[in-house]
Amino acid sequence: MGQVDPLVDPAQSRPIPSFTIPPVLPGASYERFMVIGDMGTGRLDQHKVAAAMALRAKSDCVDFLLTVGDNFYEDGVESVDDPQWKTKFVDVYSDPALQLPIYPSLGNHDHHGNPMAQVEYSQSNKNWRMPALYYTFTRTLGDGTTVQYFAIDSDPILMQTTAARAQLTWLDQELGKSGARWKLVYGHHPLYSHVGRARELERKTMIAALEPIFTKHKVDVYLAGHDHTLEMLKPIIGVNYVISGGGAGPDKAYEVAWTNEAYYAATLGGFTVVRVGKKEIVIEFVRLDGKTQYAHTITK
Repeated sequence: MGQVDPLVDPAQSRPIPSFTIPPVLPGASYERFMVIGDMGTGRLDQHKVAAAMALRAKSDCVDFLLTVGDNFYEDGVESVDDPQWKTKFVDVYSDPALQLPIYPSLGNHDHHGNPMAQVEYSQSNKNWRMPALYYTFTRTLGDGTTVQYFAIDSDPILMQTTAARAQLTWLDQELGKSGARWKLVYGHHPLYSHVGRARELERKTMIAALEPIFTKHKVDVYLAGHDHTLEMLKPIIGVNYVISGGGAGPDKAYEVAWTNEAYYAATLGGFTVVRVGKKEIVIEFVRLDGKTQYAHTITK
């Protein structure tokens, strides 16, 4: 699908719900990260999103970035020397404010190429931190609050491959071992979303594979892309679902419906800024002007 007429952007055609962003409390500990997905075109609109990210990174003191896949269109990369690394990653996110650790996950388009090349690139670029096709890492805030992140490789899960069974076992075990206060999983394919494309079979497959694991281990948030939109779903069996697939801007946008199952839905590009503290996670949906259009707070 090409560029979407702005008139179909639900966030431009209906009132944005009122929201507040909890203040940063003196002496409290926080960290912030950005989530981008479906970005790797190298075209002008990806650069526009990157410019908005740089603005927010400068003002918000962002600590790191996550990707929710489709890092490179249309067919991934073939090696660590693939020229797309320069044209679709290094040159796009060249602003000094974006020279941050980045923890990627893979999308279906990344699997069209050589997925292991993206793992191997970690040895060539100190900011690209991808130790395996799926992995976990924990960060500890200044007050001792632990936040554990689980990057999944969702394409094999969707395709129901033999490798997917091992990954799902790993995820179940790692979540079960986690003593972190917050558990955030991120990957490419969503379990729930409301794009104007036929995704029903994909969603059913992802729900069947992952929802029992998420609910069993009380995952706080699942961050996904694939649908080139921004969306904050209402919690489903205690899990919060976020779509942050606007990294390529308007020229990769999909239509999205704003239903009663969502707090917010938008298209035409953007990203999310997430602030984690001991008592809350604040998710801000940021558009190409670098401004927050909607924010949602999860408390514990």
